[in-house]
Amino acid sequence: MLSLHRSRFCQLSGLYLRKLIKRRSFSTKRIYDAKAGLYSVPVRFRNNKGDLITLDAVYQDTMPEGGQRATVFAVHGAPGTHADFKYLVPQLKNNNVRMIMPNFPGLGFTPSDPRLCCENEERNEFAQAVLDSVDNLGTTALIFMGHSRGGENALQIATSELNVVGRSSSAIFPTDGRSLKEKVRGIVMLNAAGLRIHRGIQPYWKIDYFIRLLDLEVFNFILEPFLYFVYNRIMGLKVPTGAAAAMALRAMRTFGYEKILPSVETVNSRPEIKLLHAFSGQDYFIQADVSRELAMKFENRVDLECSTYDSKDVTRATIEAFSGGAQTVSVNFVDEGHFLQKFRAQYLIDVILALVSELSPTIRPDVDLSTN
Repeated sequence: MLSLHRSRFCQLSGLYLRKLIKRRSFSTKRIYDAKAGLYSVPVRFRNNKGDLITLDAVYQDTMPEGGQRATVFAVHGAPGTHADFKYLVPQLKNNNVRMIMPNFPGLGFTPSDPRLCCENEERNEFAQAVLDSVDNLGTTALIFMGHSRGGENALQIATSELNVVGRSSSAIFPTDGRSLKEKVRGIVMLNAAGLRIHRGIQPYWKIDYFIRLLDLEVFNFILEPFLYFVYNRIMGLKVPTGAAAAMALRAMRTFGYEKILPSVETVNSRPEIKLLHAFSGQDYFIQADVSRELAMKFENRVDLECSTYDSKDVTRATIEAFSGGAQTVSVNFVDEGHFLQKFRAQYLIDVILALVSELSPTIRPDVDLSTN
């Protein structure tokens, strides 16, 4: 038993020192675009082959000076950028809720690297490196949000041992009076992939075939413009270049599926972490039944459905479910598509503010809960 505790101590020590070294020796933040609130910071992370990659990560930070009531760390899809969450930013910032949104490499802002594999471990390390570099996080609640391809990354990062640790570790490594575990208070998964292949990447062999051709590099002068056309004109997904389209395609080959189940189990074992799982009945890329299968893995769950344009009723029901003791709320927006963070932005804002208000009573959601 003693050796087990000693092993656990060494493991946690290594994790803590890793974060400390990253923050103190490799955090030189620069302004990338002051008007847009974009910053650039050099980060180091490893791909699945063990190669150490160094890139200048570009991210948006809405309150870099600190003073926030809570922080939302939002992970975009593929393709995608920080701008995918622009409909949430103004109201959350006005309510002193900070948003930090990293841009994954090769998709338009953060530069690419030929060694990128786009596996979840690599993506999670990159996003974690950005989070580790951020100043003024303080002791406020931390909520992880992920859309589409980023949904499972948000789940995995939030439940990793770098962010969720045992209670005993808070006595070993105090962080301004609050353990890292106590900081992670919420996860929001929007139009996230499930535990099996979904419609948007079928047939899977075509994706694998295209990536094999891209790896040859000889045909990229044809393939990249073609993928640019497919993403922008056929799929309706904005990509800035053919190279960005190719990088987005690579990320389609590396979904975790059942590999994310340990993270689900971690959430189930941590009642202090609230999880909102929102999906759409008319999502062109991810079928509703795939989303339901994932939702069913979360325990202490309330399932809701919204088939109206007005979100007030489902907002009220969601907030009441959380306040009533539910850990997970899964909501099906029956008539919506793939971009809930745009078309149901007010719903998300109100629910996030309601969750934050449990810790900071001065924040109240913009919805009247007194009416029936």
